[in-house]
Amino acid sequence: MQPRSNLDEFLSDLTRYAAADVLTAQLTADTLRKYLRAGLIVPDDLCAGDTDGYAQRLLHAGRTHSVVALTWLPGQSTPIHDHVAWCVSGVVEGVEVDEAYRLWRLPRSGRKVLVPSARTTCSPGRVQLLVPPDEDIHRVSNGGTGRAVSLHVYGADIARSGGSSINRIFGQEVVDRPPDGARPVSWRSPADLAP
Repeated sequence: MQPRSNLDEFLSDLTRYAAADVLTAQLTADTLRKYLRAGLIVPDDLCAGDTDGYAQRLLHAGRTHSVVALTWLPGQSTPIHDHVAWCVSGVVEGVEVDEAYRLWRLPRSGRKVLVPSARTTCSPGRVQLLVPPDEDIHRVSNGGTGRAVSLHVYGADIARSGGSSINRIFGQEVVDRPPDGARPVSWRSPADLAP
């Protein structure tokens, strides 16, 4: 028999912080970290994987924040993407790999490429924090041989954006290092988005 979940307490804490108008990305990260250290339990019915792609279950959507349980089977990953708002994620089970990227523009052609900037292996209890407008381009994948389960909290009502926190998917070529003469692109700037 699975123990009673403390997930509802975590969700209630976030809702209480939002009602008091004090919910921030940092407070969310601290709260998620506290619950993970105490043994946050996500019920089995929210952890089932999907062989067609990573499984996403919306646990809460409100004006100030949304909470999603994500399950990754071995070999599954997101596309390279960014978010509509800040994102806090915490691993409950398994291993996730978070790969960060920077966007670079080639000098002559103006073509843009992605260059890996960091790779973080996240085991249970690890909390990651992404806060736009910093360059938050990344890909998340299952880095282990079993399922990986994580909670993601977004500083937006993702139910109003089709149930996804993804702002943009990046399909540019990935290269090992910035090409000679290339410059980093502040991709949230309209001038840098032009070809």
